[in-house]
Amino acid sequence: MEYKELIEKGIHLAKNGRFEEAMELLEEDLCFAQHPVAMSYYAVCMAELEGSYDKAISLCLSAAQSESCNPNIYFNLGRIILHTGQKAFALKAFKKGLKYDGNHSELLNEIKKLGIRHKPVISFLPRHNFINRFLGKFTYRLKHKTAKILLMRLT
Repeated sequence: MEYKELIEKGIHLAKNGRFEEAMELLEEDLCFAQHPVAMSYYAVCMAELEGSYDKAISLCLSAAQSESCNPNIYFNLGRIILHTGQKAFALKAFKKGLKYDGNHSELLNEIKKLGIRHKPVISFLPRHNFINRFLGKFTYRLKHKTAKILLMRLT
Protein backbone atom coordinates (compact mmCIF):
# COMPACT_ATOMS: atom_id res chain seq x y z
CA MET A 1 0.00 0.00 0.00
CA GLU A 2 1.14 3.52 -0.74
CA TYR A 3 2.08 5.97 2.02
CA LYS A 4 -0.95 8.24 1.45
CA GLU A 5 -3.35 5.27 1.37
CA LEU A 6 -1.92 3.91 4.63
CA ILE A 7 -2.56 7.21 6.35
CA GLU A 8 -6.08 7.65 4.97
CA LYS A 9 -7.09 4.11 5.85
CA GLY A 10 -5.48 4.34 9.30
CA ILE A 11 -7.33 7.57 10.08
CA HIS A 12 -10.60 6.09 8.82
CA LEU A 13 -10.18 2.99 11.03
CA ALA A 14 -9.31 5.11 14.09
CA LYS A 15 -12.37 7.32 13.53
CA ASN A 16 -14.52 4.19 13.49
CA GLY A 17 -13.08 2.80 16.71
CA ARG A 18 -10.97 0.07 15.11
CA PHE A 19 -7.88 1.13 17.02
CA GLU A 20 -5.74 -2.02 16.70
CA GLU A 21 -6.03 -2.12 12.92
CA ALA A 22 -5.48 1.62 12.67
CA MET A 23 -2.40 1.45 14.86
CA GLU A 24 -0.88 -1.34 12.76
CA LEU A 25 -1.40 0.60 9.54
CA LEU A 26 -0.09 3.87 10.95
CA GLU A 27 2.99 2.14 12.38
CA GLU A 28 3.94 0.74 8.96
CA ASP A 29 7.13 2.51 7.94
CA LEU A 30 6.32 4.95 10.76
CA CYS A 31 4.13 6.82 8.30
CA PHE A 32 2.28 8.59 11.12
CA ALA A 33 5.45 10.46 12.05
CA GLN A 34 5.37 12.47 8.81
CA HIS A 35 1.71 13.47 8.95
CA PRO A 36 0.46 15.55 11.94
CA VAL A 37 -3.20 14.49 11.71
CA ALA A 38 -2.20 10.83 11.41
CA MET A 39 0.07 11.32 14.42
CA SER A 40 -2.86 12.59 16.47
CA TYR A 41 -4.99 9.58 15.48
CA TYR A 42 -2.08 7.28 16.30
CA ALA A 43 -1.98 8.95 19.71
CA VAL A 44 -5.68 8.22 20.20
CA CYS A 45 -5.05 4.57 19.34
CA MET A 46 -2.17 4.46 21.79
CA ALA A 47 -4.31 5.96 24.55
CA GLU A 48 -7.22 3.60 23.88
CA LEU A 49 -5.19 0.40 23.56
CA GLU A 50 -2.23 0.91 25.87
CA GLY A 51 -3.45 3.57 28.28
CA SER A 52 -0.27 5.56 27.59
CA TYR A 53 -1.92 8.91 28.10
CA ASP A 54 1.25 10.92 28.73
CA LYS A 55 2.88 9.64 25.53
CA ALA A 56 -0.34 10.16 23.59
CA ILE A 57 -0.73 13.74 24.83
CA SER A 58 2.90 14.42 23.97
CA LEU A 59 2.37 13.10 20.43
CA CYS A 60 -0.74 15.24 19.98
CA LEU A 61 1.05 18.35 21.20
CA SER A 62 3.87 17.61 18.77
CA ALA A 63 1.31 17.25 15.96
CA ALA A 64 -0.28 20.55 16.99
CA GLN A 65 3.10 22.28 16.76
CA SER A 66 3.56 20.97 13.22
CA GLU A 67 0.06 21.84 12.02
CA SER A 68 -1.45 24.21 14.54
CA CYS A 69 -4.56 25.18 12.59
CA ASN A 70 -6.09 21.70 12.21
CA PRO A 71 -9.15 21.24 14.48
CA ASN A 72 -8.95 17.42 14.26
CA ILE A 73 -5.69 17.45 16.18
CA TYR A 74 -7.27 19.43 19.02
CA PHE A 75 -10.30 17.14 18.95
CA ASN A 76 -8.04 14.12 19.42
CA LEU A 77 -5.98 15.90 22.08
CA GLY A 78 -9.14 16.73 24.02
CA ARG A 79 -10.40 13.14 23.79
CA ILE A 80 -7.15 11.83 25.21
CA ILE A 81 -7.11 14.41 28.01
CA LEU A 82 -10.68 13.40 28.92
CA HIS A 83 -9.38 9.89 29.62
CA THR A 84 -7.18 11.38 32.33
CA GLY A 85 -10.20 13.02 33.96
CA GLN A 86 -9.06 16.59 33.35
CA LYS A 87 -12.23 18.08 31.88
CA ALA A 88 -11.06 21.69 32.10
CA PHE A 89 -7.96 21.00 29.98
CA ALA A 90 -9.95 18.91 27.53
CA LEU A 91 -12.41 21.77 27.16
CA LYS A 92 -9.53 24.14 26.42
CA ALA A 93 -8.32 21.82 23.66
CA PHE A 94 -11.81 21.58 22.17
CA LYS A 95 -12.24 25.37 22.27
CA LYS A 96 -8.87 25.89 20.61
CA GLY A 97 -9.97 23.57 17.81
CA LEU A 98 -13.15 25.61 17.40
CA LYS A 99 -11.02 28.71 16.80
CA TYR A 100 -9.92 27.11 13.53
CA ASP A 101 -13.31 25.66 12.56
CA GLY A 102 -16.29 27.00 14.47
CA ASN A 103 -18.64 24.45 12.87
CA HIS A 104 -16.59 21.30 13.59
CA SER A 105 -19.40 18.92 14.57
CA GLU A 106 -17.27 16.52 16.62
CA LEU A 107 -15.83 19.35 18.70
CA LEU A 108 -19.26 20.87 19.24
CA ASN A 109 -20.66 17.48 20.31
CA GLU A 110 -17.88 16.91 22.82
CA ILE A 111 -18.36 20.36 24.32
CA LYS A 112 -22.10 19.75 24.52
CA LYS A 113 -21.50 16.40 26.27
CA LEU A 114 -19.32 18.11 28.87
CA GLY A 115 -22.12 20.55 29.69
CA ILE A 116 -20.65 23.98 30.19
CA ARG A 117 -21.66 25.58 33.47
CA HIS A 118 -22.33 29.27 33.82
CA LYS A 119 -20.86 31.32 36.64
CA PRO A 120 -22.94 31.46 39.84
CA VAL A 121 -25.38 34.39 39.89
CA ILE A 122 -24.00 35.63 43.21
CA SER A 123 -20.26 35.08 42.92
CA PHE A 124 -19.36 35.30 46.63
CA LEU A 125 -21.74 32.44 47.50
CA PRO A 126 -20.87 28.82 46.73
CA ARG A 127 -22.40 27.31 43.57
CA HIS A 128 -24.48 24.82 45.59
CA ASN A 129 -25.98 27.50 47.86
CA PHE A 130 -29.81 27.54 47.76
CA ILE A 131 -29.99 31.18 46.63
CA ASN A 132 -27.55 30.62 43.75
CA ARG A 133 -29.39 27.50 42.67
CA PHE A 134 -32.77 29.24 42.80
CA LEU A 135 -31.60 32.34 40.94
CA GLY A 136 -29.75 30.23 38.38
CA LYS A 137 -32.87 28.20 37.57
CA PHE A 138 -34.97 31.35 37.48
CA THR A 139 -32.70 33.21 35.04
CA TYR A 140 -32.39 30.10 32.84
CA ARG A 141 -36.17 29.77 32.58
CA LEU A 142 -36.57 33.49 32.00
CA LYS A 143 -34.07 33.47 29.12
CA HIS A 144 -35.69 30.46 27.47
CA LYS A 145 -39.24 31.79 27.84
CA THR A 146 -38.18 35.09 26.31
CA ALA A 147 -36.56 33.27 23.40
CA LYS A 148 -39.69 31.18 22.81
CA ILE A 149 -41.92 34.27 22.84
CA LEU A 150 -39.64 36.02 20.32
CA LEU A 151 -39.69 32.97 18.04
CA MET A 152 -43.47 32.79 18.21
CA ARG A 153 -43.76 36.46 17.24
CA LEU A 154 -41.41 36.01 14.29
CA THR A 155 -43.49 33.19 12.80
